Amino acid sequence: MTKNSKEPLSNQKRASKRLKIEPEEGPALSNKLTKKAGHPKQDAPAKRMQSRAKLSMLPSLPLDILFEIFGHLLPLDILHLARTTKEFRRLLMHKNSTTVWMSAFSQIPAMPECPEDVSYPAWAHLAFENCCHNCFATNVRNISWILRTRLCLKCAKICLEDADTFKPGKNAEIDDDTVEKLLEILPFDDKYLGAECCLISDRKQMVEELKRHQEDRAEFLEKTENALDFRIDHAVLCEVWAQSLADEREQELDTIKTERRDAISAKLVEMGYAEELDFLDEYDDHARNRLPDYPAFDRHPLVRQPKPLKDKNWNTIKDKLRDYMEIVKAHRIRTDRETLIWARRGRARLAWFTYRNKECDLQDLLPNQIDIWLWKPVNDLIEQPSERTTSFHPKMARGKDGSAPPSRASESLGFGVREFDDLERATCVFSCAQDFYHMCYKDAGPDADCKESCMWFPEFVHHPCNALARYGYDDGEGAMPNLGSCKMVEAHHEGKGFRRRQWSTRWLYFNDKASRTVRSILNACGMPLSTRVQQLDQTDPRLVCLKCSFGAKCDGERYFSVMTWRTAVEHNLKKHFGDGQTTFQRISTADANTARILEEAEPARRLATNPNCHQKPEPKPWRCSLCKDRAKERGALTLTEMQKHYDSCHDKSDIEEGVDYYRALDRPPPQPYQVKMKPRDPGSCVEVTNA
Repeated sequence: MTKNSKEPLSNQKRASKRLKIEPEEGPALSNKLTKKAGHPKQDAPAKRMQSRAKLSMLPSLPLDILFEIFGHLLPLDILHLARTTKEFRRLLMHKNSTTVWMSAFSQIPAMPECPEDVSYPAWAHLAFENCCHNCFATNVRNISWILRTRLCLKCAKICLEDADTFKPGKNAEIDDDTVEKLLEILPFDDKYLGAECCLISDRKQMVEELKRHQEDRAEFLEKTENALDFRIDHAVLCEVWAQSLADEREQELDTIKTERRDAISAKLVEMGYAEELDFLDEYDDHARNRLPDYPAFDRHPLVRQPKPLKDKNWNTIKDKLRDYMEIVKAHRIRTDRETLIWARRGRARLAWFTYRNKECDLQDLLPNQIDIWLWKPVNDLIEQPSERTTSFHPKMARGKDGSAPPSRASESLGFGVREFDDLERATCVFSCAQDFYHMCYKDAGPDADCKESCMWFPEFVHHPCNALARYGYDDGEGAMPNLGSCKMVEAHHEGKGFRRRQWSTRWLYFNDKASRTVRSILNACGMPLSTRVQQLDQTDPRLVCLKCSFGAKCDGERYFSVMTWRTAVEHNLKKHFGDGQTTFQRISTADANTARILEEAEPARRLATNPNCHQKPEPKPWRCSLCKDRAKERGALTLTEMQKHYDSCHDKSDIEEGVDYYRALDRPPPQPYQVKMKPRDPGSCVEVTNA
């Protein structure tokens, strides 16, 4: 058949199909149907039978008409049409049908031209059919334009080989000279296996070509390299075009999804879920991911579908979306209530701070904001119904009956009001089990990691671990959920990752070893066991450890390490492991005065002896009054640091102790270094003095 032939395409030997005759209409058809069906009804309405449109007569059309029709199709349509009948395949695969393919490809905007060494059907198959070229698996979108193939992952491992196999000596079937040439003329791509690979069929074909071109190999290689350069440039153009198609398709799908979401939103607004939709739009994505009850609205399986919403579809999904919105509504009401509760807590917190700074002594053990929130008079106001308006003012902190917030230490430690004085005894020693927290504090001292660090009154009452906890750590605060995510309880400036918590002595434990050591010190000083910490600090005795001297006492000839009573307790715990049999001896008043002079000169002496020796840090005994229990509280500061803090944070230069800053009672008095000296026998010193 020639290109300009006007003869029909249908086979002349093949009998033409018989045309269907339209069914009769009117009473005659009605009688026939009634008679055939065996029903006695005479007034049944006549039904018009519609014939299905068929293309059986299409091959009988002249070629010029067929080509005109095919010229308006897309390449993939022509490819599918060529697979319908042998006649169409014979026609469309013939070289005379090139104009049909060219016209079809011209309808694809910006598509690179078909390479000269590839046929139009093969080019359409590569570009538009999402099937594997080896196993014909469907939905394969991973295409290599440089290799001109489309493979699934399974077939890629079979049909490709790594470029490493082309190294000299690794392939016994090919000589080294041919291997080097193959690396220069074969196309490679790393899109499938993550490494440079080529088609095994291309490699075999190129090996045969090299064998056939033994005489004109140089000319063949030059021609092949030029073709490879063109192939690479063409593949880059194809990648850009394919990516543009993918972007356009993605944008088109996004538009459809947006229109579907807006249509569903309009339907839900009509159903009365406008507040829930606003809630979903404003809700934080990170918080939403923590809720297993429902997904985001735009991620809902029924909303994100790339299909236009029709009335029939809406009737199908309406009930499921109603259930979804009811879940959202319940959570919205719960969230609104939590937001209102936290807003009330914020106002109560500010009212408490105002009252505390004006009416209270900041050195007292005062509740923090969490203790105030849980205090019944304030908690009753916070838990008022949502429709009621609540107000908080400074007088609120005294309660409706005029009562002040309860003392935290007396309740938590189990002491009554009469027994509270027992906490001030020197023999009442506590330690903290959260030694890891101590290393995280910004103002941690050199002994922060000591598990046996001792605390006396009022240090253990004001200890930071009593009111601080780590973010993300459940500290057993079941009375106030979501406390770990509240910004109003941050304490990052005191320790990174810390927050406030309800005051508790959970981590404190009575240090029995230290208490026995203090008893031994009191016996050595001739003081009663009821001696208070303040009295012992005022006496400020100097002691020597008799366990270190193997029982030998002071005689004016033997060197001893002279220490304060607090240092003596730490000394026994660290060096003698808290031995209860350790005894001490108090040196005379004259020797104690000499020891104090040596203690003042000891840092300079140590620095002169060893310039790299560890020096005790400057004491930080002050805390800011305005920042107490707030997120910007800096912890304990020196006086110089306090002045800089007020200049930068509070824009105030003249500060006053007791008003703008107060003494940090969680900080123990600074202790001097131990000094070496030869103390005399205290008994002989007394006799000389009396004489």
